[in-house]
Amino acid sequence: MISEEILYYTPKDRSKEGTDIETALEICGTGRYQYVFLLVCGLLFICVGMQYAVNAYILPSAECDFNIGSEQKGFLNVAFLGGCTFSALFWGIFAGVYGRKNIILLTLFTDSVLTIITSFLPSYNLFLIFRVICGFMIGAPGSLIYTYHGEFYEYKNQTKSICFLGFFFLISWLILPGKCFRLWSLSEIGTSERLAWTFIPLPINYEFHGIHYNSWRMLLGFIGVPTFIIAVTVLVKYPETPKFLVSQGRTDEALAILRKIYAVNTGRDESEYPIKQLLSCVTLEVKKDETSSSSMHILTSLLKNIWWQLRTIVSPPHLKYAIILWTIYASNMFGSYGFGLWMPELFNRFENYQQSHPNASVSVCELTRNMQQSLNVTVVDEPFLSLDGVVSECKRNINERVFINSLTINAVSLPANIISGCLTNRVNHRTIPTISMLLAGAASFGVYFVKSSQQVLMMACVFSLMLTMSNFMMAGVAVNIFPTHIRAATVSIMICLGRASGIMSNLMIGMLLDLICEVPIFMLASVITFGGLLSLLIPSKKRK
Repeated sequence: MISEEILYYTPKDRSKEGTDIETALEICGTGRYQYVFLLVCGLLFICVGMQYAVNAYILPSAECDFNIGSEQKGFLNVAFLGGCTFSALFWGIFAGVYGRKNIILLTLFTDSVLTIITSFLPSYNLFLIFRVICGFMIGAPGSLIYTYHGEFYEYKNQTKSICFLGFFFLISWLILPGKCFRLWSLSEIGTSERLAWTFIPLPINYEFHGIHYNSWRMLLGFIGVPTFIIAVTVLVKYPETPKFLVSQGRTDEALAILRKIYAVNTGRDESEYPIKQLLSCVTLEVKKDETSSSSMHILTSLLKNIWWQLRTIVSPPHLKYAIILWTIYASNMFGSYGFGLWMPELFNRFENYQQSHPNASVSVCELTRNMQQSLNVTVVDEPFLSLDGVVSECKRNINERVFINSLTINAVSLPANIISGCLTNRVNHRTIPTISMLLAGAASFGVYFVKSSQQVLMMACVFSLMLTMSNFMMAGVAVNIFPTHIRAATVSIMICLGRASGIMSNLMIGMLLDLICEVPIFMLASVITFGGLLSLLIPSKKRK
């Protein structure tokens, strides 16, 4: 009978045949190699995070070029998340066959090129299609980074390392508003200092070959550049994970990597590494005939591997814990990618309303009921080409306070991963998700009752901080619970379901926010609260 204490896969057997991978990693320890690797994976995660967040900042400006409303904005958010969702399971299974590094590199290079191309697309429909493809590509590093990074660590430090990795994702959300803000002067408060906030509000407008290239397009294209650079860095400097290599029977390659990790961490020579042979952990034997490399043979082997991974996941004891973690993560993403991606839009509406109605207080739902009077589109002297070919006029007016509020929320959320990382080995795995998601649910309920942009900001800070703490903790727990041969697929399915949940919440908000404001607010709060209560079922972290 399986107890509530989850069985962690950390064999300690030493035999004449060799040493298990977990023991070998413990001898390597956690040191300089992992710290530098954390930085590289963190920079990669920053690129991923900017891709996820950029829609929230380009939509208020892109609505002028594409002549779109709230529902079309919601579809643009959904387009990107849809690509991420469908790709997570696809890439996760392939990473279990071809390796984590290979899939991450392939998708990073492709995404960087496609993102730059997308910034030049003139029509809404083409832009929508390319954002789906970009989402499909960036979805691979967005889900596999947890597994790729975590498998370089010994078991006891895996969850902690992933929590710290999540810190970089938040940095991307902190950087992006700064990139979006405009150059503005602080001379009115008695200083000659200037803050060089770039891109979106800059007066950049170029017309060529029917394309109206402006600042928000430049921002989107710029994001593709660091993605390409990081891909080159990973390609040149870092190997496949030793745990994956051992699971494929490639013990000699894994041992060479472990020797290097040991040397970097200890300062000793690689030859002093005490492990001379590793136990193979091949769980699915697929015979490789050197003379048979037909497409049918390769496809058959691949399908066998995919079927075996899925069958293993849905078998006891894995299925029980997979369902629990998948559901909690989906409820978390329902809130963070629903409420989170629409936050700049809500702030923009509040700030514009309060500028035209000084000292007036209004709730979120009262504001949305008067949306037609507070639409963020005004007439100026700058023409642009709409989708139907008719020249009209539009002002890309994003209140400066929107960026300051976004920076504040992301800055407040930064300590979340540090806190969860420091606590992960001191409390049960269920403690942090339960408390943080219940508090996030309460903050979401509170949004309905607030009357000003400042009060919305307070609720948003609590909401974001709490959901962030639980989000990366759940990813760390998932990496820690499941064995190497199904880890990438299981974590990717979890992220796939989470993104699908994010799509549902984005569609719901886009369709209902301007119609029945109360429904999306209370549904968000209810789903998050349910996830917090379900977190009580997360298995404890004791080893057996």
